[in-house]
Amino acid sequence: FDAEAFPNGEPNLTALVKGKKLYNVNTGATAWSDNAGLVIRDYLTSSYGLSIPTADLDDTTFASAQTVCDDTINLAASLGGGTQKRYTINGAFTTNVNPRSLLEKLVASMAGIMWYAQGKWRIKAGSYTSPVITLTEDDLRGNLVIQTRQSRRDNFNKVRGKFRGDETNFQTTD
Repeated sequence: FDAEAFPNGEPNLTALVKGKKLYNVNTGATAWSDNAGLVIRDYLTSSYGLSIPTADLDDTTFASAQTVCDDTINLAASLGGGTQKRYTINGAFTTNVNPRSLLEKLVASMAGIMWYAQGKWRIKAGSYTSPVITLTEDDLRGNLVIQTRQSRRDNFNKVRGKFRGDETNFQTTD
C-alpha cells in the first residue's frame, strides 16, 4: 500500500470469476463450461473431488449427458422468450462437504442419475428417451392371468387343532 498512490485509502478490488476449465469428452478440448455433465466428471476425477482415474469412467455415458445438458430449450413468451441450455451448474462449494451429498446435489441439477457398474462410473441426464423395443402379448411366457383377490381357502397353508379327550387321558394334544 502506498499512501501517495492511494490518498483516499485502499481501493476495493473486484473480479468476475468464471471457474475452472473442464475437459470436454466430446471434443477433447479443455475450456470453461457450465455444463452439468462436465462439472460432475471433473469433480469425480479431480484431487479436490474423489480422484477417480479416468479409466474408471464410462466416457460414452458422460458424452451423452453432456449432449443432453447442452441441448437448447425454448423459453415461454411470458419469460421473455428465447432459448437457454437445458442443464447448467453455476455456483461454488467447499471441500469439507460430504462428497456423497455434493454428488447427489450435482446430479440432481441435471435431473439425472449416476451409478457404478462393471468397474465404471456411469451417468445419465434427465431427458426423454424414445423406446427401442415394443413388447406385446407374444413376448409373454404364458397367458396373462389377473387375480385381484385371493380366496379365503387359499389364505391358509396349515390348520392345527388342539384336542382333549379320553383317548389322550384328557391331556391337550395336537
